[in-house]
Amino acid sequence: MAVDGTSAGTPPANGTVDPTTGLPGRTGAIGGIESLVLDGRRLFFGFDFSSDQVLSPLIDDAGAMALFAARHMRQRTGAHDEAYWAELVRASIDGSDLVWRDAQRAFSSAALESGDAGDAQGHLLYLLDAATLWDGHIPADLPPGTARPGDDTAEAEERVREALRRRSTVANWSLLFGPYTRGAERAAH
Repeated sequence: MAVDGTSAGTPPANGTVDPTTGLPGRTGAIGGIESLVLDGRRLFFGFDFSSDQVLSPLIDDAGAMALFAARHMRQRTGAHDEAYWAELVRASIDGSDLVWRDAQRAFSSAALESGDAGDAQGHLLYLLDAATLWDGHIPADLPPGTARPGDDTAEAEERVREALRRRSTVANWSLLFGPYTRGAERAAH
C-alpha cells in the first residue's frame, strides 16, 4: 500500500510513500488518528497531542492508516491491533480533537496557492509546525542575521522565509504544504 507524495524538496525514489515504514524518531509514540480533506480527498494521519507532532504520512486509505498505526503507534494503554485502530480511523471522519469545525480541516490546492486557507488558516499553520522536521519551534540554529519572530522589516521577513524554505516536512506532507508554500512565495515577490 502506498500514498502519492514526497517530502518537500526531496525527490522520491519511487514516487510513493510506504505507510508500513514508520517515521524516523516518531515510531512508537502515543497518539491518535486525525483526518483532513484536501481537494475533496480524505487523508488520515497519526498525531501526538502531547508533543504536537504528526506521526505518519498523509494516508488516503483507511485500512492502510489502521495498518500503519498498529505497527508504529501506541495509545496510553499500549499497542493495539488493526481492528482497534480502524475504529479510530472511522471516528476521525466525523470529528477531530484538533479543531471544532469541519471547515477548519478542509483545504483546496487552489485556495492554498492563492494564500487563503479561509477558516482553516490557523489549523494549516499549526499542522505545518507539527509536520516540520524541527522540534516545533523556530530553530535556534538559524544562520546568523536571520530574523526572529517579532522582527518587522521586510528584509528580516525575507531572511525568515529563506530559512524556512530550507526546512522540510516529514513524509508526504508537501501534498498539503507545497501549494501553500508556492502561494506564499508568489505573494512575497
